Order: sequence, then structure tokens, then C-alpha cells
Amino acid sequence: MPSSIITNADLSAVDTSWEQPLYRADSIRQLEQQAIHQLGSDGGFILMQRAASALLALLQQKWPAPRKVLVYAGNGNNGGDGYLLAALARTSGYDVRLYQHGNHSRLGQTATLAAQAAGKAEVPIVSEFAEADLLIDALFGIGLNRPLDKATSGLIRRINNSNKPVLAVDIPSGLSADSGAAMPEAVKATATLSFIGLKAGLLMQDGLEHCGQLWLSTLQLDGERSVPEPACHSLSARQISQLIPARRANSHKGHYGHVLVIGGDAGFGGAAILTAQAAVSCGAGKVSLFSRNEHTTAMLSRQPEVMVSSEDCASLLNAASVIAIGPGLGTKSWGQALMVQALASDKPLLLDADALNFLAGLSQQQQAGYKRQNWVLTPHPGEAARLLNCSSQDIQQDRLAAVRQLHQQFGGVILLKGAGTLICDQNGEISLLAAAHPALASGGMGDVLSGVIAALLAQGLNGRDACQVAAWLHLHSAASLARQQQQPWLLASDLIHQLKLQLIN
Repeated sequence: MPSSIITNADLSAVDTSWEQPLYRADSIRQLEQQAIHQLGSDGGFILMQRAASALLALLQQKWPAPRKVLVYAGNGNNGGDGYLLAALARTSGYDVRLYQHGNHSRLGQTATLAAQAAGKAEVPIVSEFAEADLLIDALFGIGLNRPLDKATSGLIRRINNSNKPVLAVDIPSGLSADSGAAMPEAVKATATLSFIGLKAGLLMQDGLEHCGQLWLSTLQLDGERSVPEPACHSLSARQISQLIPARRANSHKGHYGHVLVIGGDAGFGGAAILTAQAAVSCGAGKVSLFSRNEHTTAMLSRQPEVMVSSEDCASLLNAASVIAIGPGLGTKSWGQALMVQALASDKPLLLDADALNFLAGLSQQQQAGYKRQNWVLTPHPGEAARLLNCSSQDIQQDRLAAVRQLHQQFGGVILLKGAGTLICDQNGEISLLAAAHPALASGGMGDVLSGVIAALLAQGLNGRDACQVAAWLHLHSAASLARQQQQPWLLASDLIHQLKLQLIN
């Protein structure tokens, strides 16, 4: 029988600043079942022993004995991990108690063996343990796919309100392993030990705030499995720095492209102005704005480097190397006519805001006719929902599926905004910016992002690389600027200068 003892090499802290492969729950289950088959008739229990050993190793590293520990055990295999941890911890000098949640008369065979081990170790079963100074969340694992019932939601709120450190087993209970959405409550862990592979939901949406410090144990399966393709990869700072284009001394503005921003119908000039400013700040050689004449003075007073026009868009389309259309475009005839002109161009396009709404309003046949590889679409969840004819809730419940479907339907590169921005490239491969910041939650931030992407496209980056660099710069510029002030929010215009500093650094 393979050893169930975890070595230090199989317990590692996850550095989210490095690229990480991220998996869907069904892929992890596939690996688990494959391993159980290879390990033999006791395979499930062997994996549970390895999980408990890894949990104990982490417990001893972060919260060494003596400690008072309360393990919340559910009635599935996640609870089984908790039972075995309780047994191991009790024999390792911890004062451990068990809190059983759910119907434990219906435990599966493997979890029953784990519960028997806890009983043999004489771990007390309690309804409360106020003296506990550490909580173990072993309520639910990656199989949870439904909203929590009232009793479970109440228990999770009690855990979160305890002000005690919490170690989550595999995933914080109540969190979707695929989307990172709380259902609707989720445990806020101090640390999470994930098994076999990292689940995508740990690093997006609510997962970003609920997982605490991430740890990984592969349960010694590295040599015993054929690994499926990850659902996505997280972006790393090193990866981003290698994509930022270098500049030659012997160069001029023509080497760095010409961005044409189209937008700013009557009353909506600010959005297009922000996009143009961001494009200038992020290194485009030339930036033009085609907008209503009433916005000319505002644009030139804020950024005199931008060339502004309200006539003869066709000439500008011919001169530009990249076209960014949509910010402040509006939904009236003026904007619609400009959309038709822009879509007739074979230049690289970036579509945002009302340009996406225009696309969503077309028939499927018309949309199929416009499908192309040299454009970038940057929807937020509401715009994505309109493009896919569903609700924004549908988008958020499975962001990975949504960004892939958008790519299949429209081609090109898709950047799906949100906490944990997703980028699907021309080949259908998905990358994740595994971070978010509340400073970006204000109007105009998306317009700034469009300008950054357009500037990078103009400088020669492909759609995927431009989106990855832009999303990273956008987020980290906001985070850097927010650290310099007391309030946790920013104005979109605050970001313009900081983007340039972030790009230089």
C-alpha cells in the first residue's frame, strides 16, 4: 500500500504572483478518481489520509500545539478529511473537538472510516467550543453546486463572526470551485489548503477575499496521474514584464502606431476623452479622437497631444493603425453610422461599451458576418450578457464558460472584466488576472482600460499580450495609487498619470 505520510515537499505555499495552472472541479474529480483506481481498493481512504497529513503539517507550521481546535465536519468527503485531521491532531498535542453538521447517519464508506478513526482517538463531539482559538472548515468541498440552506448559511456567518483564524479544507465552504462566487455565504478563511490542483474559483470573484493564504498539496499524485488541461492560467508579474515593448533610441512616433478613438456623442464626451488620454499616457505614437465638435475644447485642454476631429472619419480610419470604438458612442444614429464605418475597416479593432451594445443588437447572422480574429472585445458582465442573450447572473455563475463562448461566437480576443479578469485569446486559451481592487469600482475605469489596450496594440503587441499587459497595468496602477491616499476609491482620471509611472517601473 502506498505511504500516506506527507513530506514537506508536498506542502507548498502558493505564490499568486507566479503563473499557476487552475482547474475546474470536474477535472480535479477526474484526477481523484484516476488516482483512487490506481491506488487500489483502499484508494479513497489513502487519499483522505494524505489530505489529513498535509493539513496536520500545515497546522503544525502555522499554529503549533498546544492549541484548542474546533473542526466543523460536513457529511461528505470534505468532512472525512476533517475527521481524520481531528484524530491526527489529537495524538499530536492539540485539544480538538468536532462539530458535526448535516446528516451524519448517511456518511459514505470512506468518510465513515474517517469518522471511526476520530472516535477511536476519542475526539469529543460538541455543539459549541467557545474556548477554541482555531477553527477548521471541513463542511463542504468542491462538489457543492447549489445555494446553501438557511441552517448552513447561519453556521457560516457564525464562523465568520467569530474573529478566530480559520483553516479551510480544500476550499472555503460555500464558495463555487469553478466561478469563485459565494452561494450566497462562504467561509472567510485565514488559510486554505487546496488538494491535487488549484481550483479556478479560489482566485476569482469572492474567492479573492475568502481564501486567505493559499497552500497546495498534490497528495503525492505527481507520478500517478495524467494531468488534464487546466481551465486557465493565472498571470505573473514576470510574464507581464517580458511583454512590455522595449524602445529603440533610433525611433520616432511612427514606430509606435496611431490610435484612433471613436466615441463621445452629445453629452458623453468624457468617456472618449479618457480613452484618448490613456492611449497617450501608455505610449502610442499618435492619438486621434473622432468625436462631436462640442468636445474638442475639453479634449485639447486636458491633453493637447491628441488630434481631434468631428469630420471625415473615413480619412482617419485609413490613417490609423488601431481603432478603439465605443466609449461614449451612444446608441443613436450618429454612433451607429460610425460603427458601420469602423466594422468595414480591416484594421485591428477594440470594441467597448456602446460598440458592444451595437454588436449585441444585431441578428446572429449579422454577428457571424462580422466575426474576425483581429479585434478585441472588452465586455463587463452586463455587456457580456447582452452579447450572449442571457443574464449577468448567468455570466458570473460561470465566467470561464462565458468568456469561452464569447470567443467562439465572435472570434478575436475577449477580455471579460470583473474581479478576476479573464482573457481568452485567438486560440481559445484563457488567462486570469488573479486579483481585484475596490479602487477600480468607479465610472470611466473601463474607458481608461480601452485606451491602454489600444496603445499597446498600436506598439505591436498582439491582442492577447496587449490585454494581459493592460489589465495588469490597470489594476496595479490603481492599487499603487490607492495606497497613497486615505479613501479606498479613485477617479478614472486619477489613473492616467499613474499608468505611465507603472509602465516605466
